[in-house]
Amino acid sequence: MSSPSKIVLCTGANQGLGYWIIQVAALRDPASTYILCSRNLENGRTALQKLKDAGVTAKVDLLQLEVTDDDQIAAAAKYVEKTYGRLDVLINNAGIPRVLPEDDLPALRRTFNELLNVNLTSVAVVTAAFKALLYKSSDPKVINISSGLGSCANSLTKKMGRAPGYGASKIGLNGLTVHMQVAENDRVAAEGQEGKPFIRFFVCAPGALKTAFNNYFAAGREPERGAEVAVHLIADDKKSYEGGSYWEFEEGEMRRVPW
Repeated sequence: MSSPSKIVLCTGANQGLGYWIIQVAALRDPASTYILCSRNLENGRTALQKLKDAGVTAKVDLLQLEVTDDDQIAAAAKYVEKTYGRLDVLINNAGIPRVLPEDDLPALRRTFNELLNVNLTSVAVVTAAFKALLYKSSDPKVINISSGLGSCANSLTKKMGRAPGYGASKIGLNGLTVHMQVAENDRVAAEGQEGKPFIRFFVCAPGALKTAFNNYFAAGREPERGAEVAVHLIADDKKSYEGGSYWEFEEGEMRRVPW
């Protein structure tokens, strides 16, 4: 039996991990529609051509979206409502890294605020804007792109990169995801689940990748490999993965990441 077609929206998808999530997912499931969000429309058009050149035949819609711009977020939600009437999968991929200027206190505060605004606050705002459309899906999912640095357990016990600002923003993102799932669970318990859509919220760690995000880190994995964890969550029609969980894709299988 074929999987039902989906409307999938990914932020920050004109390059890097977001682009590869769309390419890998679209090649495997060409019946679904993918909404590629880009801050810059010209860069988005370049990405669309690249997808076509890679053999993608699925419908890929281009949408301008700067995740820190509330007017653009509202306009994007209205466009999706008018064009598709629902949203099945929201992928909050847009994010930024920053080096903390610890010798300049005002600059340190500005840098932390910028990190949290993009990597945490904007995820909450974008998700809130699309929630009504997610409830029109029969199996809505929100996939938040985190990092291995978002795991407190692994950061304390494994040799990993050290990026206090970025890592803290991803730990915050993980906490936000957990609490969005808890709120959703409470809503369902109060209203009764029978016949009602139930959003599953996920976080995933794609691993260190060779992308512009980290200046093409030499030891990083190829971004298409990093995309696998999100693609598996997109395709989970059997509800094998419970909401409020944290995942990575290693050695050909999905694995839970400790909080």
